[in-house]
Amino acid sequence: MLLIADAAAGALAGPIAVVLMVCLPGFIPLHRSSLTGPPLLTITLLMLAAMVHAPRFSLAYGTLGATGGLFVATEGIGLPLAAAAWALLQRVRGRWQRVGLALAPTIIVLVLAHLFGGAWPHGVVYAWRGDLDRAWHAAATIVGDQMAPTITRPALWFVVVAGVVIVTLAVIVVAWRRVTRPPAENTVARRVYPVAGLLVAALGIGLAGRALLVHGASEPDLVAVMPLIVLAVLALVVSVATLWASWPRWARAVAVLASLGWIQAAVRGG
Repeated sequence: MLLIADAAAGALAGPIAVVLMVCLPGFIPLHRSSLTGPPLLTITLLMLAAMVHAPRFSLAYGTLGATGGLFVATEGIGLPLAAAAWALLQRVRGRWQRVGLALAPTIIVLVLAHLFGGAWPHGVVYAWRGDLDRAWHAAATIVGDQMAPTITRPALWFVVVAGVVIVTLAVIVVAWRRVTRPPAENTVARRVYPVAGLLVAALGIGLAGRALLVHGASEPDLVAVMPLIVLAVLALVVSVATLWASWPRWARAVAVLASLGWIQAAVRGG
């Protein structure tokens, strides 16, 4: 994450992104047993780095997607689709071959599992469950708790979370439009947004599919939702760094004070 933010938005953006990520109330609890953290989060960040820095190396991020979706967690099953979609978006010669390479690891694993194993995934029973609204509510609650730590009153919590979501989306959209406006030289910054969007969509599809189709599946927990939160933090930091030079002094002061206030609340809440 440090290298991605650094390459996309400058040397200062990388450390800031890491600080904000570490200060997330759920980050330290997830990393107490291992510095690498939950495997799905690690694979998602590795996949992000491969897709941003080596968009033509579809076999690499396709293999990471297959690993995350087939061996690590069922909610990561959409990652191979994100790899294929990113390979398809590369408007270069031979992109359909790259799409095939992105999907090849997933297809090979599924075929071998059915031929020589007990089929994939072992011990998972598919059945239509519904209750998608309950799963999304659980995931949204976890995200909100990371965004508004130490706030316990439901009404205030909802107002703060809604405000943070609106401001975050607005900043990301404006920055994305800025970096895609010609002439845009920083290709890494231009790639961060679509790649992060594809990964968020893939993880969302995985969470929805797990809730709808996997019999006996529990509601999404912090391990399943944390990759979405980290991707949002990365996109926000890159966006703020992109727009920083064009902001007036009062807007910069507000951003700094809001960041320091959130860090202080997150440390207390964690």
